[in-house]
Amino acid sequence: MLYTLTAILSGAFIASQSSCNGLLFPALGIIGVGFISQSLNALTIFLYQLMAKGRFPSFKGIPPYATLGGITGVFVIGFTGLCVNILGTAVTVCLSVAGQLIMSAVTDHYGWLGAKKVPFNRLRLLGFALIIAGIFIINSAGLADIRLTGSYLALTVLLLLAVILGCFTVITRMLSFLACQYAGLLNGSLANVAVGGAASFILYLAISGFRLDLAAFTMSNPAGYLTGPLGALACVLNTVVYDKLKIFKATILIIIGQIGTGILTDLFLIGSLPPGKLAGIAVVCMGIAVDKRLTRQ
Repeated sequence: MLYTLTAILSGAFIASQSSCNGLLFPALGIIGVGFISQSLNALTIFLYQLMAKGRFPSFKGIPPYATLGGITGVFVIGFTGLCVNILGTAVTVCLSVAGQLIMSAVTDHYGWLGAKKVPFNRLRLLGFALIIAGIFIINSAGLADIRLTGSYLALTVLLLLAVILGCFTVITRMLSFLACQYAGLLNGSLANVAVGGAASFILYLAISGFRLDLAAFTMSNPAGYLTGPLGALACVLNTVVYDKLKIFKATILIIIGQIGTGILTDLFLIGSLPPGKLAGIAVVCMGIAVDKRLTRQ
């Protein structure tokens, strides 16, 4: 029960971090948001370890490939902003969730990146379909946000990109989890976000002609910089639940946390919950119940 709640809380932090990144996107763009998000994540974990543990972090024993989660994380953060800007939040979220479900099921089935093998049952496709349908219903009000690009090929590429981003979301979490197996929870988490921050900074400088536009950072909404502590908490909690739960189950619970946070935000801002979202929640719960029954978790 404790790790179930931890996974849901992690999803809540992820949803909140995404909102903060959205505040930074207009001024900083794709790579700038990736740089700020990963760098502040790293700074938060570093300062906590220094003050609470009284020692500097150590990356000894972490294989280089286990730190690639930082780079894939920048890819996910940056291009999610691009997809949301063109496809809208609804379509991006639905396709990303589909990618996450697919990748987590494949990871469980083959036991990739240190995960325990959980053979896939084809009957689980019914649960998958219900979960994705429920999320689609929850977000259906945002379908009008799609900005047609004038090219069906470009639109198809963006739709496919949203699914791939969901896959890379799971890969990023698994790589961070793997790094933590070698160097501990805080050291492994820090290694990934530090690599991501460094890589995105170099890319940001290269794209800007090696001119650092400090004005863009000062013009950003200050609330957006909360992405640092929120992202750090999400990163650490993700690693904890991926260690204690099956990858697919952890992914589903994290998604529930993200959806729940969005719903609570609606209740706070609007004061009511539209019937369509209630129906969507019911369908998602049905899908989770079906999958749980089939996998006997």
